[in-house]
Amino acid sequence: MSTLPDVKHENWPDRAFWRGGRLRLWIGLIATFAILGLWLATMPAGQRDAILSFWARVRVPAPSFHPDVLFATPMAVQIHVAAAVLALVIGAAIFLLPKGTGFHRLLGWSWVSSMIVVAATSIAMIADLRNGINALHIFTAVTVVSLWAGLAGIRRGDVRQHASAMAGLYIGGLIIAGVFAFIPGRTMWTTVFGG
Repeated sequence: MSTLPDVKHENWPDRAFWRGGRLRLWIGLIATFAILGLWLATMPAGQRDAILSFWARVRVPAPSFHPDVLFATPMAVQIHVAAAVLALVIGAAIFLLPKGTGFHRLLGWSWVSSMIVVAATSIAMIADLRNGINALHIFTAVTVVSLWAGLAGIRRGDVRQHASAMAGLYIGGLIIAGVFAFIPGRTMWTTVFGG
């Protein structure tokens, strides 16, 4: 049985690790909107106008939770949502609590398990919903690669790689993917806002 290296709290990335974070965030946002703009600019005019007019009409109503919509979906979707919500909560706790402790390790393995369930159920949803693969399934590949990178990093004692892979997965694989799950007309939009 292999043992993980004993990572002390002092090894947690210091301020130097996070230096330049705002610049990287702005570069990421600018690149995202540049790609979106290029995508819109290269599509046929009729399709582009239909997309832009749809988003111009969207209004965000006050939340009114409708769990019956979620419970009417296939079991893979329900498990996916439950695991994603659990991973969001556990991940937030991990960010707030001290690193390198036994409790951090326990929460970390719980988070990894939840993320594996999220990735597995996203693949199962392809068969259950019969919609095929869509753009959100890119996050499934990101999840698998980031989990591997984070776990491989901490096994080698590379705390920086571990921290950046896991933080990137939390932001990209949960928060950004979660925002896309709330596009009007999707199950989560209908569940939270009622249609």
